[in-house]
Amino acid sequence: MERPVSAFSLFLLAFLAPGILAGGCNMTGFWRNDLGSVFYLSEAQNFRLNGQYLTAVEAAREEAGPEKQAQVIGIRSNGKEPTFSMSTAWAGGSITSWVGQCLILEGGQQVLKTTWLLRSPATSLQEDWKATRIGQDTFHQTNEATLKVNHH
Repeated sequence: MERPVSAFSLFLLAFLAPGILAGGCNMTGFWRNDLGSVFYLSEAQNFRLNGQYLTAVEAAREEAGPEKQAQVIGIRSNGKEPTFSMSTAWAGGSITSWVGQCLILEGGQQVLKTTWLLRSPATSLQEDWKATRIGQDTFHQTNEATLKVNHH
């Protein structure tokens, strides 16, 4: 016997998974930029993002740690093409934060268009001028599971 879907069930699904019903961006999965850096992201309740980031570049040797990988936490907005913010702390004391938007291209391909800030520890107020870098990246979805994902 089929059970009817209740209005409450539909409301709950719409609240917890807005992208699914709207056919919107799904940020869960692997994302790679042109330099070879990779995000593994997973969407959680209340629009939270969790995951790992594997960097392909470092400003200084071992700044990102021996595995060049760190945990990422963030939050995304509601909507078909949500905006988001994510951050990670590196072994060498630097912090990287990304803000951006998940966009759906023609043909259904999804990309993460980001602007990032990298803040490295300054050794003095006089050296502060060179402690912050800014840039932009576009991450494309990939099926390639290149990270050793650590679930904390």
